Amino acid sequence: MGRSEDSVVMTTAYTSLATVYDDWMKHLDYPAWWHYLRATFALPRGQTILEVGCGTGNLTREIGKDAHLITASDLSAEMLTQAEHKLRGNLAVSFMLLDMRQLPPTLGPFDIIIAACDAINYLRNENELKAFLRGAYSLLKPSGLLLFDVHGPARLAGFLARPEYTRIGDKSCYFWHVQVIDTLITHRLTGFVKSHPTAWTRFDEVHRQTFFPASGLEQLAQDTGFTRTASYDFLTTNPPHAGSTRIQLACWK
Repeated sequence: MGRSEDSVVMTTAYTSLATVYDDWMKHLDYPAWWHYLRATFALPRGQTILEVGCGTGNLTREIGKDAHLITASDLSAEMLTQAEHKLRGNLAVSFMLLDMRQLPPTLGPFDIIIAACDAINYLRNENELKAFLRGAYSLLKPSGLLLFDVHGPARLAGFLARPEYTRIGDKSCYFWHVQVIDTLITHRLTGFVKSHPTAWTRFDEVHRQTFFPASGLEQLAQDTGFTRTASYDFLTTNPPHAGSTRIQLACWK
């Protein structure tokens, strides 16, 4: 049986993009991101951590500074290759090609599971979200903690107000178009990478995401069995609001 369109999209996104991802996303402050998670949720050192959607390993590198034992996973082999190169020699980090919708029950247990950088928004519907929550719950130790973030309402409004983005650089550039239909967010990316002083190589990728309201996420987590949940306006301890571009969620087993 062939793969569904949804499966193909999830596994072909972040292929060619992997080679230029760090350059295009260098505005993200990963040290501040990890400091926020560590401080807000009082994360002790030396924990076992599963990172889902680790990408090129930028947050992984920050997590590793606190003596954690990390299993860093992603659905993109190309992104994992970049992460492995970046963290080569770090014996506290192991890498795994992993689909968050099908977390192996024998992989854990872990003290903490982290899915950052809106990885959860790549789940296509509530059933896939439920599958992830069940898998994460089963892999956590008693009193374990699941941390993940999602797009906030202001991010969705931003996509609607400004659906096209461009970046022109000396070695790479992109044209990025975003279409929002109800809760479905479709990113169509055309990128160019300089392959020769007078030649550019083009690539095209489609990224599909789903907008999940934070209140519904907390309820689904509680229905899964998590005993306590919380959501915050990202980088704060304030409740989410209409101006939140990113929302941080925490679920305790």
